[in-house]
Order: sequence, then structure tokens, then C-alpha cells
Amino acid sequence: MKIADRIPKPDFMEDEEWDLLMKTRAPEIIRLGARAHVQTYIESNGGGDTYLTQGAPTLLLTTIGRISGKEQTMPANFLQDGDDVYVVGSIAGLDRHPHWALNLEANPKAWIQIKADRYEVDVKRLTGSDREAVWPMLTEFFPLWGHFQKYCDREFMVFKLNRKAS
Repeated sequence: MKIADRIPKPDFMEDEEWDLLMKTRAPEIIRLGARAHVQTYIESNGGGDTYLTQGAPTLLLTTIGRISGKEQTMPANFLQDGDDVYVVGSIAGLDRHPHWALNLEANPKAWIQIKADRYEVDVKRLTGSDREAVWPMLTEFFPLWGHFQKYCDREFMVFKLNRKAS
């Protein structure tokens, strides 16, 4: 059975949106789309269609590759709550954690770019009661995180990012 067959369409999405998401949910397609998204986001400073993805704001997250040791930049949906920026390693509910989340877990050195504002961040992975405390706020803001988590065997990694003090 294909993964897409196990996950029903949520009520909050239109059929066309869901069908497109399911067609582009393969890791290879996500990786190719992410590269193009990063390039366009950088060129436009998060303008045009690059800032909103699936109805939620998108930032660029640069991590240090846990294997390569090189900087890697990926787009990620986020929630900003005051000075706190949250990212969730859902990768559309696929069976594996996204590379960026594994990179942050191995080396919590990172930078984010929100529109034209790029800065280094302190990274904290939220687990246990810390994760549970913010999860309702995250899924209310971006319901796809909660929907995919419901049908995925792995717990999505949640990270809180804050601007690094100068």
C-alpha cells in the first residue's frame, strides 16, 4: 500500500490542493522542489510565491550537514510567536525525518532567513512536556502538521529557534 493511500484527505483542504500535495510527496520530488524554492526565495528575498507554502509562511533554514560538514539550506514552514520561531520536521508525513532535522539534532548550529532578514539562531529541540506544550499551538496554526502526525509512526521533531545574541 502506498503511503498516500493510508492518509485520508483532511476536511480543511480542497481536493485539488490535496491531490497536488500527494503527487509531489516523494522524497526526490521534494528535494528537487526545495532546491528551486531556495534559489527563488534568495533571489526575491522571500517575495512572490516563495514566502507562503501550503498556506503557511516559509523560511530558509541553513544547517551543517551531519555527514558532509557543509552548509545546507532548505525551505521550511514555520510559526513565529514573539521572538520564538518554531519549525516542525514533518516532511509531509514521510516515514523518515527530514535531513535538516537530523542535521540540527547532530549539530545545533543554524541560520534562518525570513524574507530578507538572515541571522544565526540558537537551536533547541523540544521533547516531552516542552513539545507537548507547544504542539496544540503549532497544529492550530498549520493543521497539516497535526494531520500528518496522526498518520505517521515517527514523532515529528520540533525545534525552537531564537536569534543568537551578538
